[in-house]
Amino acid sequence: MDTFKQIPEGEEIIYKDDVFSGNYDQKLYLRRSFDDGSHRPKFYINAFSPIGDRLVMQGYLYFYLDHEQKRSDFIGIKVNPEFRDLNIGSFLVASWIDMCLNNGYDFLGVNPKQRKPFLLYLLKTYGFEILDKSLYETRPEVITICRSLDSLDKTKYLSFKDPKHEKVFVGTNSFKEDNYSIIHTMSGFVSLDNVLLPLQSQKRLRADYQLLDRDIAEVKSESTIRNHTK
Repeated sequence: MDTFKQIPEGEEIIYKDDVFSGNYDQKLYLRRSFDDGSHRPKFYINAFSPIGDRLVMQGYLYFYLDHEQKRSDFIGIKVNPEFRDLNIGSFLVASWIDMCLNNGYDFLGVNPKQRKPFLLYLLKTYGFEILDKSLYETRPEVITICRSLDSLDKTKYLSFKDPKHEKVFVGTNSFKEDNYSIIHTMSGFVSLDNVLLPLQSQKRLRADYQLLDRDIAEVKSESTIRNHTK
């Protein structure tokens, strides 16, 4: 049975109530937004924690679904600042992948408007990749994701291939909101991976990233969900 089709537009259901992140118990809700007339309704996975006598929103992931093509496209994640560093983002990604695959949505892609380098890096750890890896060598829109050698440093470090691209990115909301820092030397840092992030001024008619390794996605999703289950 397709869980997504059971939810009327504008309504939500409880999806999991036996999970946690850090010291917080959690409840995951699956919500369907009001349809815009297209064949791709938008859904949200919302993470709430019971704190005192309230349910407090920790964060959410949202995505498109195409029922006919059995396709889902990742749009984005938002985790509220006070709940960061609890692996909530990774947990929401794992929940989305697990939910889609279990309901027969076998094509998982990334919305072409995705502009956050670390989200693309996170998706790559779950088996998402671009079809033509040679683009990492030939395109100027390559960003190297880095971490500090100091394990306590949680800053997100980026190294740009193209200085013009770097200058434009520094002016974006993604840079201002997501605790990014730009580096120009690898001394004191470790390279984690490269992502391809075209400039906002460039039209993107298709998603560069899609799920290419289902085995990785299934294994990591299962492990992540297990680590967040009571």
